[in-house]
Amino acid sequence: MKSLQVLFIAAVAAVAFSACGEKKSTGDIIAKKQVEKAPSGPVKMQDSRFMEEVKVKGQSCYVNIVRRADMSLPMVPGDDGGKYYDNVIDVTIETHKDDGTAYESKPLFQKTFTKQDFASHVNAKYLEKSALLGIVFDRVDGDNIIFAASVGEPDVLSDEYVPLLITISHTGNMTITKDTRLDSDVENN
Repeated sequence: MKSLQVLFIAAVAAVAFSACGEKKSTGDIIAKKQVEKAPSGPVKMQDSRFMEEVKVKGQSCYVNIVRRADMSLPMVPGDDGGKYYDNVIDVTIETHKDDGTAYESKPLFQKTFTKQDFASHVNAKYLEKSALLGIVFDRVDGDNIIFAASVGEPDVLSDEYVPLLITISHTGNMTITKDTRLDSDVENN
């Protein structure tokens, strides 16, 4: 009987000591990040179209922007191990004149952009692993039509890119520069 009592006391002591050894909760919430697997096949961005009428020097201009994946360009390797199609973007600006008796439309600017058009503004190593993400109409500034462009990581979960500006003059001349404005500056312009 004495041996049963000793065993019982030893079992209770073992449970008590193991309970004291529990880790105290810090109150931190720990969420496990879901591991993203690389896509099984090449991925392409969604095609897009944009059209807007703008006024430059009192003249109506129609801005057309079309983005599409180009399967003939080299694939872009993503940070996630996947492969992505690069894009080409067509930008067309036409001037329109309507004097009440006749309607005239003339092309002011037309170009198909690839990421290589921005090679002088983007590091060569970065350019290799990036895609032409987009070109959007930004604003009219005096006699110029300004577009924002981006070259960067093609994965939709990434926010890594190089911001650029494309300026088209009222005569159709183009210049490309890096966009050095902060986001807060963009909202104030």
